[in-house]
Amino acid sequence: MECPQCGAEIYEDFNFCCYCGFPLKETNREALKAKSWQARLKGKMRDAIRYCEMIEDKDAYSYKNLGDIYYFVGNLNKSIENYRKSIELLPDFADTHYNLGVAYYRAGMLKNAIDSLEKCIEMNPDFIMAHYWLGIAYYHRGNFEKAIENYEALLSKNPDSKIAHYHLGIVYMAMSNYEAAIENFEELLEVDKNDAALFYHLGRAYYLNYNTLKAIKVLREAVRINPENERAKKLLNMLTEISEP
Repeated sequence: MECPQCGAEIYEDFNFCCYCGFPLKETNREALKAKSWQARLKGKMRDAIRYCEMIEDKDAYSYKNLGDIYYFVGNLNKSIENYRKSIELLPDFADTHYNLGVAYYRAGMLKNAIDSLEKCIEMNPDFIMAHYWLGIAYYHRGNFEKAIENYEALLSKNPDSKIAHYHLGIVYMAMSNYEAAIENFEELLEVDKNDAALFYHLGRAYYLNYNTLKAIKVLREAVRINPENERAKKLLNMLTEISEP
């Protein structure tokens, strides 16, 4: 028979390839884990799930892998179920708490998302991206101060995460702090001048901060980038007193 990993010719009764070590028997736990991982890397998620589900007496890593794959195919309930099983077996694995938190958020379970993401950071303060999702979750829970705290923590640890400035701008807009919103939107504008939504929010912030000329300028840019941006067109028309035909 031919090894599916390296292509070498080997005896059929081998459990592992004698050349590359690839496990060959589907009933072997390590073989199923390897086949699941290989299918995952190839983007064959249904096969990856099938191999992993065949494993008897799954360990924490198998449940974590299943949680990841179910998340990739959009089955959030199964993803959450498997992440929780992984955590039961290995409670100090920060990566699983992070993924569980993101899955909870995507499923609309904001309180659970916050608890999992906070646990992730408690276990590993260097898990920087957890701050990003915490900021979003806290914003949707209406806790603007905690949202700001987490976005600023993200930027202090990783200034390259420019998108945090966009979310900070949105939070400050909700708090009617237009100067802070403008400052953050302009920060992001330095790296992306093709985001129609960014120009719209910046234009609205300028307008609410009584800077009509700048508002008109950036709103025109929003409409140029996306002529279908009805919000930007409506606000621009109001400011320039141009009526739609």
